[in-house]
Amino acid sequence: MISIHRAKQILWSASFYVALAVLLLAVLFPFYWMFKTSLDSGEALFSYPPTFVPKSYDFHAYRDVINNTDIATWLWNSFIVSIGSTVLALAAGVSGAYGLSRFRYRGKSTLALVVLTTQMMPPLVLIIPIYTIYIGLNLTDTLFGLIIGNFAFSLPVVIWMMKSIFDTIPVEIEEAARVDGASWFFIMTRITLPIALPGLVAVSVFTFINGWDEFMFARTVVSATDKWVGTVGLASFIGIYVTPWDQILAAATIFTLPPVILFLLIQKHFMAGLGAGAVKG
Repeated sequence: MISIHRAKQILWSASFYVALAVLLLAVLFPFYWMFKTSLDSGEALFSYPPTFVPKSYDFHAYRDVINNTDIATWLWNSFIVSIGSTVLALAAGVSGAYGLSRFRYRGKSTLALVVLTTQMMPPLVLIIPIYTIYIGLNLTDTLFGLIIGNFAFSLPVVIWMMKSIFDTIPVEIEEAARVDGASWFFIMTRITLPIALPGLVAVSVFTFINGWDEFMFARTVVSATDKWVGTVGLASFIGIYVTPWDQILAAATIFTLPPVILFLLIQKHFMAGLGAGAVKG
């Protein structure tokens, strides 16, 4: 006979795995439906009741997207913008976060508050002023302009995330290096950053995804089709009278693959970095 305590454990375990399965289904089902719909065409796209299995597997929409659009150029532009903005945001954000975490100086709290306040302002409010500045600097229709814009939007987040990570690292480790005559730059790059590597990876992924998914700023600043990023390219499929949903979802599936592959490659460091700044040591 099963004891009451054992029965409660079994019930709790069963409830946990059922909830986990439901959550997993809720997360994965949109991706499956996107892929399934990209394989359908014609009446199958709007059939009722909907079918949960594709009626064909000829990948016609993928062939049309690859052969008849510039999706390769869009993906490459997205990659350049995302990588460029991530590198710049990390280069500036890491040093800024280190300064806020380690040094004491007048106005430090005010500076930290200003950095935090910039995140309270919707990016949509800043797009028109930035666009006006870009016209004067001839940065419209350039990937460099997109890199600078995404860098500016991501920098405050990088600073605050990295500051919380640096705060968890004991100062005594750095003080020992200072006694030995090490410079602050040496300490930051050779001692602190290797310890903070999991958190740095998590911040890098977050910044990369922000640049990869950004749409409104890219749609406003760039009009030349050869400078479109993936998000703008996806929006171009929507027509006035006809919208090829199978091609849109095929392109969306292709556009989703690079971030997924990136996450799978570095998921170990990413998961470790998520909790890096949660508890101060």
